[in-house]
This record gives sequence, structure tokens and C-alpha cells, in this order.
Amino acid sequence: MIESIPYLSLGNFPTPVQHLSNLEHALGLKSLWIKRDDLSGQLGGGNKVRKLEYMFAAAQTYPNGGEKKTLFTIGPTGSNHVRATAVYGKASGFRVECLLFKQPRTEYSETNYRTICENATQVYEVRHMSTMFARYAYEQVKTVLGIGRERYFIPAGGSSPLGSIGYVKAVLELKSQIEADILPEPRFIFVPVGTCGTIAGLIVGARLAGLRTQIVGIRVADGVVANSWAISRMVRRILRLVGAADADYVNPRRIELWHNDFGKGYAIPTEAGMRAVALMAEHEGITLENTYTGKTLAGLAHYIKAHGWEGEHILFWHTYGGR
Repeated sequence: MIESIPYLSLGNFPTPVQHLSNLEHALGLKSLWIKRDDLSGQLGGGNKVRKLEYMFAAAQTYPNGGEKKTLFTIGPTGSNHVRATAVYGKASGFRVECLLFKQPRTEYSETNYRTICENATQVYEVRHMSTMFARYAYEQVKTVLGIGRERYFIPAGGSSPLGSIGYVKAVLELKSQIEADILPEPRFIFVPVGTCGTIAGLIVGARLAGLRTQIVGIRVADGVVANSWAISRMVRRILRLVGAADADYVNPRRIELWHNDFGKGYAIPTEAGMRAVALMAEHEGITLENTYTGKTLAGLAHYIKAHGWEGEHILFWHTYGGR
């Protein structure tokens, strides 16, 4: 079923896996690996490329009255998702309209914001997340009523059942790497959780691939958006999309979500997260950032230590995608 879903090739797959032998020693772990989705595309990597491949294909068939097709998406001013949509959308021949809310300024978020402004056709800005979602709903209503340009709407983070198919497929890619003895089957995969699409795709992918791996989400967004109930709803919708027989119920209590490294708010760096960014750079020469991947690596270390699982095979799924 997955192979029959149309996609537009944007990325470089499979992305490599790598043994973090220096970092595992520094963290007191036995077996630490990384899935390098930071290398997923020539125009910038990260977890959004896999999602956009499916949504861009759907947008190409969306009615537009003969005009150049327009994408409309939302996120914070430093959004990895909006950056990827703007860059890859422009390169794929789309008009890209973005609606942004202001987030705390960091070096990486300012870089993303400049890239968005350079590549998007139109950028709208509001001060607050709640205002952004209200405006997003208003723009969707306008399109439904036939007011203004026809647009294909891409949700925050690219998190939709269709976009998440990219991460169902990613686990099948990982399984092939395991079967080729490139890495051992992980006991745990760690991934940041913002709008829930990536972790939901990984959970479905692990189920369909028959892996015994536990997917552990590190919450990096407010709990009203990133929570076990939202993840379980997305998992059910993905399972229905792929025609799985067991799509009716997914117990949110069986979803592993770590909350202790979120800190004071979205995009507000934590001391542990900043140390994790520095450790990865020092020991492996790999770049993380403070909003998603730094907090995720810090959460990985704290989660494993809290449960006494230092001897297990662990995979850190790298989702940051700066150029």
C-alpha cells in the first residue's frame, strides 16, 4: 500500500547511519548510533524532506485554475519546516506563502528566518501562536469559499497522515540497514516531538517492519500540541491511510514520551540541551541546535540513566537540517 502512494523525489535516500563511538564513551553508554537525516537533501536536510515528498506530490494534482500552484504553510519564524517548504517548494516550481509567529531569537532561528524570506513568495507574520492558528483557519475558509487564489495547505511541521508516510517508509529503510549488518537493531529510537508527525510515522513504521524497537519521544513543544493523545490519533490516521487492519485503537498510555527536558518553553534553550549540542560537536563533529535536537540528546541521556539501560543499543534520529 505504501509503495502505491505518489511522492515527488526531493531527498537523498537512504540516509547513512553512524556509530557514535566517541560520544557513547562520554555519556557512559555501550552502543550509541545516529540516523543522519540531517543529510537528507542537497538544499538542506532534516526530517521535513521525507514529509514534503508526499505532500508536494499531492499538491501537484490539486486544482488551481491553470495558475502556478501555491503552497500555504505555518510555523514559528525559525521553523525548520517552513524553511524546507520555502526552499524545496521554490525549487520544485511552487509559489510558497508562509504565516509565521515570533519565537525567541537564536542564531539558528535567525538563519532559518532569513532563508524563508529569501525563498517564499509571500511571508505573513503575527506575534502569537494562537493568532497564527486562527489566521490559518481563516485562510482555509477563504479557499473553501473560493475567495482568492487556490492553495494547497500544509499543516504545521508538515504533520499530516500523508506527510508521516515519509517516516513509515524511513523505518523500512532502517530495517534494510539493520539486515545489511550496518547497525544492530536498536532497543530504543529517540526523536524530538513537536507536532507529532515524525514520531507517529516511526511508531507505525516499526509496527509494520516487525521491529521490537521502542520509539521514545522527547517533548520539545508545549503539551497542548505535543502529547500522547495527539500522537495516538495521528498513529490511527496513518494506519487507516495505509490500510492496516488494526487501526481502530492505539493506547496513548503505551506511547513513551519524555517531558523532563522541555525546559521553560518552546525554543527556549536549556543548560542540558546546550551541553548536549556542545558534546556532539566536540566528540563527533555533528551539528545540533537548541530547540529540537539538543534537547532530544539531553533527554536521551537522562531517560537512559533514569531507567538503567546504558547497556542497550540506542539510536538517535537526527532531524535538524541546516544547509
